[in-house]
Amino acid sequence: MRSNRLKNFLTVVIMKNLGYKILSAVIAIVVWLIVINIADPVTTRTFSGLQVEVLNQSAIASINQVYEVVEGQTVDFVVKGKTSVIRNLRISDFSAYADLAQLSPVYATDIVVKCDKNETIEIDTKNRMMVVKLEDIDTKNVQVIVDTSGEAADGYCVGDYEVKPNMITVSGGASKISRVENLKVSVNVDGAKKSFSDKVEPTAYDKDGKEIDSSYFTFSNNGLKISDVAVNITIFKTKTIPVVVKVDGAPKEGYVYNGNYEYTPESIVVSGPPKATRNLDYLDIPVDITGAEGEYETNVPLSNFLPDGVNTVNAEENISVRVILEKLTTKDISLGAEDIEIRNVPKGYAAVIKDSSASYTVTVEGIAQNIKDIEKENLKAFIDMTHAQEGECFIQLQFEGVDEGMIQGESPLVAVVLLDSSGMSDVTPEPAGESPVPTEPAE
Repeated sequence: MRSNRLKNFLTVVIMKNLGYKILSAVIAIVVWLIVINIADPVTTRTFSGLQVEVLNQSAIASINQVYEVVEGQTVDFVVKGKTSVIRNLRISDFSAYADLAQLSPVYATDIVVKCDKNETIEIDTKNRMMVVKLEDIDTKNVQVIVDTSGEAADGYCVGDYEVKPNMITVSGGASKISRVENLKVSVNVDGAKKSFSDKVEPTAYDKDGKEIDSSYFTFSNNGLKISDVAVNITIFKTKTIPVVVKVDGAPKEGYVYNGNYEYTPESIVVSGPPKATRNLDYLDIPVDITGAEGEYETNVPLSNFLPDGVNTVNAEENISVRVILEKLTTKDISLGAEDIEIRNVPKGYAAVIKDSSASYTVTVEGIAQNIKDIEKENLKAFIDMTHAQEGECFIQLQFEGVDEGMIQGESPLVAVVLLDSSGMSDVTPEPAGESPVPTEPAE
């Protein structure tokens, strides 16, 4: 029952003359738009973040001070005016300024916003002000350092740079000037194959390497304000050369150098002027082991041996060298008469060791590995009778089986009897009871 009533209502009230009702609505909207455009009512609009220009900065400089904006670098404001005007405005149509000549005792000044496009509108800044901090001016002479970014082309490197001026006078607030440690300019060398020049704006850094806002500073050179410096970058070709280590000097007594050493790096990459690198095919590194012992290690600075103007490309600053010095040891070897050969007996003579039971001690010296297997047979001991006189004489032992330098001290003297062959039957070597065995005379 209720649904029938609703259906009748919709049919009679809503659907009846529907076309006229739609037309009426359209006409109403058009009339409203016409009224709006004709009446052009007042409306408001908010703009945000307009940069504020600072006027009359010289008013601060005239009292030998500088300023820093604490508040009011940008301003938000509300614009009121006719709709037709307001809706077409952009923030770029406005300008804002603060006049430092009008600073109040609390270092604040009004921010004024203007619209050059239309002066009929109202601008409300809600009494926004620029607040500044003043401090005395200070100056400081600061070195300019060049930082390079990127990598030169393969086979090339940054050899050197020149910056002009290399010292800049920085002026600004005393608190910030006291923090300035140096000025840096960054130059991109990525892919460079030849030398080039660039103009770069310097940036201030403190002792911890943190950047300081350079907009607070004035840079000058010889009294003239500057905004950038000229940087000349020199690009060199690189060259890889071997390192040759030459060991010299005598180690500590009791040690011997047997040519065992190692070092790193075995080659280095260098760069420099073509004249300096053209004939540089290797690098000699001398190592003095005078007085050294054991495993002697040393770091040799490369810069001491590179030609003027030539530098290493990578991080190598030193050649690390280890020289193996082996400790000498001694060994005593006992020889009997039977271990000694008699040589060069004069013709017609015979020679015999007087004391056939005598023992002769020989001391050999060397590294343990070399002397551990040396026995009396290896010595090949002999005595040379070439210059012996007839009768009893003393001849020094000689050795054929080992290097002469391995024998420590004086070689033992051997008592030898040299007689005419016919008289040897009367000679009885010591000890008594043993018959001497004559040595055949030398031919």
